Amino acid sequence: MKSMSKRYVIALLCLLLTMPLLLASCEITGEESNNSTDAASEESSSNNAHGGKDSNGKYYVNMPENPAPDIKEFRVLVTSNEVETTYFSEEVGVDKYETTDDALEDAVRNRNNKVFGDYGVEIKAIYAKSVLEDVRLDVMSTIGGFDAAIPFLPGCATLAQEGSLYDLADEQFAPYIDLSMPWWDQNATESLSIADKVYFTTGDISIMQKIVSVAITFNKEMLASNWPEVDLYELVRNGEWTLDKMIELSKAVTVDDGDGVYTSKDQWGLSSSYTDSIMFYLASGEKLITKDNADIPQIAIGSERSFTVAVDILTDLQKTGEWCIHCQDFNLPEGGDMWKESLNIFGENRALFRTSAFSAIKKLRNYPKGADYGVVPMPKYDTNQQDYFTPCSAGLANGIVIPISVPKPEFSAFMIEVMACEAKNYITDAYYTTVLKTRDMDSAEDEEMLDDYVFNNVVYDLGIIYNFGKVSTMFYNLMSNKSTSIASELERIKSIIETDIEEVVLGYQD
Repeated sequence: MKSMSKRYVIALLCLLLTMPLLLASCEITGEESNNSTDAASEESSSNNAHGGKDSNGKYYVNMPENPAPDIKEFRVLVTSNEVETTYFSEEVGVDKYETTDDALEDAVRNRNNKVFGDYGVEIKAIYAKSVLEDVRLDVMSTIGGFDAAIPFLPGCATLAQEGSLYDLADEQFAPYIDLSMPWWDQNATESLSIADKVYFTTGDISIMQKIVSVAITFNKEMLASNWPEVDLYELVRNGEWTLDKMIELSKAVTVDDGDGVYTSKDQWGLSSSYTDSIMFYLASGEKLITKDNADIPQIAIGSERSFTVAVDILTDLQKTGEWCIHCQDFNLPEGGDMWKESLNIFGENRALFRTSAFSAIKKLRNYPKGADYGVVPMPKYDTNQQDYFTPCSAGLANGIVIPISVPKPEFSAFMIEVMACEAKNYITDAYYTTVLKTRDMDSAEDEEMLDDYVFNNVVYDLGIIYNFGKVSTMFYNLMSNKSTSIASELERIKSIIETDIEEVVLGYQD
């Protein structure tokens, strides 16, 4: 990423010397925490020529002249709720879904009005069942039916490999897009780039990466009844919230209803899923795929600690009947919804813990107990681990892209930067502060957990997004087969992973 940063510095200095800076102030209604790099990013960019955060707490972006002043509409392709009934876009268009929180709806409208007032451009959402497929069609037909798109991250990766996207870090966009600004997720950009190419990234332009980040919800009444001396929040603060501690607490509350068979109708320590095994692994600080100093992906799993962590997690999570139950093991009638039943266990007060993305936390409003639950980060592997890590279910997170079929790519870059800045001011704050904290949380401790432990260290893994050699399904397959042979499974697919990585890198370098 060093070459990218250098290009930005040169371009920004040129802008500073050759044209007046147009200050476009952005109104902010409160403070929020993003990812671990945001605070540093905001501090470093507070006096950045491209923009930042002013002395009044307002984010602003300084943009050069609009490269396409005659265009009065900015069309963004987003996911509808026709297929994805949970993970659909609510942060670009308005007056689309009755289920959208009023605060979020108002924030999107205010953001769009602010952009229109400042730049005379109307933001328009173009809804699609599959953003990936619609971008593919648009690229093949060269119609130019939209100006930007927000696919799921694996879809972004697919389009990038197909040569269908512009590199957001390319010099042609340097006057407009500055990925070091606080409205971009620095951790995501660093994690998602390959060979110094940034074909997609995320940040405040989408709230989906927050919605699909994974934490632990816990039943406050059940904890107090069984472990009155345990303050879970204090365990987190002291660095003592570990997988072993979760298992210890869970075993004490796991009770059969008397029929001698453990089912989803019993009381459990943890309501979980096979797919959560990889989330516990990422929460340990280990990864499937990392990158070297040349920004090239490489296999991360395979060290002594990674195997030890993986085997222990797989062993513990397969002890169903002792402390946890997985929705794939439910014996449901035909047509039964295992995800709904998994949430029912927790919502109906039959589980002490649940691994939950924040999309599920919104659904807990439908249960009578309402907000009688708390939120803590995913547990550490052990107390030797320094930090808590929040895995992002990156397969369902969104990325922003500029397809090669757009009519005016510089205009797209210009508008993406403006949208992202204003989204940080209006939309992120509305979702994080008003919806998540005020409506879905019920204590200052829960807010503390979100600010200091959950959203300050969100991790992305290229193995989940690109799925090199099917590496992301390795944990799921082992859980399904009731196996802990992670070393054998990795050895079986290692050469395929390496080949897939090599093909992607060569394609990007070409």
